[in-house]
Amino acid sequence: MTNTRRKKLPLQLGYSTNVHPGEDMKAVYRSLEEYTIPIRKRVFGSEPCGLELRLGIGSARDLATRKARLEFRDYLEESGLVLFSVNAYPLSDFHARRVKETVYQPSWGSPQRASWTSKIGRIVDEIAPEGIKVSISTLGGCFRGHGHTPAVFRKLAANYLSTLEAFLDIEAATGRPMVLAVEPEPETTFETAADVISFFEEYLCPLALRRWKKRGTKSRIEADLRRVFTVNIDTCHLSVLFEGQVSNLRQLQKAGLELGKVHVTNAVALRNPYRSPEAFKDLRGMDEPKYFHQFCGADKAGRTTWRGTDLGQLPRRLTRGEHPDVAELRSHFHVPLYLKRYRRLYTTRDDTELALREVVKKRSCSHLVFETYTWPILAGGKKRKEKLINGISREYRWLLGCLEKLGVN
Repeated sequence: MTNTRRKKLPLQLGYSTNVHPGEDMKAVYRSLEEYTIPIRKRVFGSEPCGLELRLGIGSARDLATRKARLEFRDYLEESGLVLFSVNAYPLSDFHARRVKETVYQPSWGSPQRASWTSKIGRIVDEIAPEGIKVSISTLGGCFRGHGHTPAVFRKLAANYLSTLEAFLDIEAATGRPMVLAVEPEPETTFETAADVISFFEEYLCPLALRRWKKRGTKSRIEADLRRVFTVNIDTCHLSVLFEGQVSNLRQLQKAGLELGKVHVTNAVALRNPYRSPEAFKDLRGMDEPKYFHQFCGADKAGRTTWRGTDLGQLPRRLTRGEHPDVAELRSHFHVPLYLKRYRRLYTTRDDTELALREVVKKRSCSHLVFETYTWPILAGGKKRKEKLINGISREYRWLLGCLEKLGVN
């Protein structure tokens, strides 16, 4: 969360409220009241703080009227919550009993994704404080299993441009800087920085130059496009793929693509899986029915040699006859930032700290958000609410401590 008076951070900080139910505005208000405001008070006292708000189709429908939007704006202001970013990746129920592949629907191959994301942009423009740049993070294309061909990429580019046009129109009408931040993730169209760059150069930019001729010269069109089409790096996602955090960030910079936001997150890691049967049991036991937890195995040189879309695809027991070159397994299961170990597993916290150091050093992004949306699973059982408030507050303090060590004060 942001705190400009006491901490004097030159960044917008927050946690993603996709950790809480929010499928309609009744649920959003309840979650903010029960969790977000108590966390703000615990970490920042009476100071205001930043907010990354998860908005999906249901809550966006409830904010269709100007009256509803103004009421929510006033509520956030009175509550000391400064809306600077939106998580519009999951548009449907993110707290359903089973989410899995539905989190990718509708994909950017569908005009419906473009339409709802544009509507969310217009809603947020009216709710966020005046003068604040807003980032809206979203799915990186579509689930690869649903298509990964040039024809699909052309559809994605066309629908992205529709929303990017809407964001440029918002800026022209109200002066609000607003960016779309596409999020690379394992098994989606964009897995790495290189995937985003390739798509931008081969599909999105050429299409913009054809469709946006009325906006001005080639250089003007490309400048507009680069201003609103940005990337949301989730550090857990890159770690799972054994991708270098720093190298990916520098690839984006070299290609002239901006970071709209960074999701500061940890994955789980199992080193030397064949020597650690009990730890492998811990990893396999993290399979659960709600979310996909993609996994990758890599050899000693860091080359990925084994991949799957969910932990349930791992064998019950690992024997040396199966993928004998795997020296480490990692999974897209978000665990708290402050943990170096989780049960008998490690976390990718070192990777996360490398990314933070690079972003702070280069001042390449002003929006930092941590997104441990798995807290309801991790904190199951009694006193769940208290565990969530305590855990998220502790993540804040860890992140603030890291930034202070990096000279952000």
